[in-house]
This record gives sequence, C-alpha cells and structure tokens, in this order.
Amino acid sequence: MTVKIDFSLGRRFGVVEQTIFRLVLNGLTDAKQISNLLGVFSDVVIANALRKLVNQQIISVDIESRKLSLSDAVVALIEICSHSSFEIDIPNEILLVADNADYSIEKTAIEAKIAILVELLPKVKRSFLIGLAKCFDFRICAGG
Repeated sequence: MTVKIDFSLGRRFGVVEQTIFRLVLNGLTDAKQISNLLGVFSDVVIANALRKLVNQQIISVDIESRKLSLSDAVVALIEICSHSSFEIDIPNEILLVADNADYSIEKTAIEAKIAILVELLPKVKRSFLIGLAKCFDFRICAGG
C-alpha cells in the first residue's frame, strides 16, 4: 500500500505554542505581530511558549531582527512529507478496523515515531530524532 505521512505539533504543547507554531508555519514571522495577535495572553505566557518551542528546536529566533522561523529540522520534515510517499505492508485485519485508512501514531508510540523519523530524516542523529518524536504526532494516510 502506498502511503503519505503527515505530522502535527504534539498534544504536549498548549494552545499558545500551537497557535505560534501555526502562525509561523503560515508565514507570519514578526514576533511583535504575533504578540499583538495573541493579546489575550500575557507577555510572560507568550515568552514561555516561545521558549518552549525554541528549546525543543521547533522554531528558531533571530534576536536582532525579532523574526521567528521554522527550524531546519521542521523545514526538512515538511519537505519530505509533502514530496514523498512510501510503500508499506498493512495487514488486512488492520485495514478493516481503520477509518478511511488513516492511522494516527499516538503519543504513547514513541518507538513508532522514532522509526518514522529515521525513515524520513536518515542523516539526522538518533538522539535528536528522539527529541523530535516527543514533539510531533504523525498520521499515515492511504494514497500517494
């Protein structure tokens, strides 16, 4: 079966982290603009969310220009997921149970996530991939 792999920021991140990630993912890079858009949250909450995303190497920050960007690892993951499909064998028993042949890799399946990341980013150190596996949830979708 030919499948595509997609990912999203994991459930361990709160609403502020999720929102900042989505804003940066959609091209909004100015820290001040993002802060203004998140005006219902205090500066401390926004700063802690940014710190968490930077420490997990999901977002990079240029202090001088006050610009946010996706980290190189996340950009590579996006590129590979959007341009690649994979051939895998899925037993018929699983196909009968699945809804529309979409499979979610939940937060408890850390080894499965690491295996996916090793396949997607083979030249990256395993220790770094373990950290990324804790940050993202993956979805396997039928079709190429």
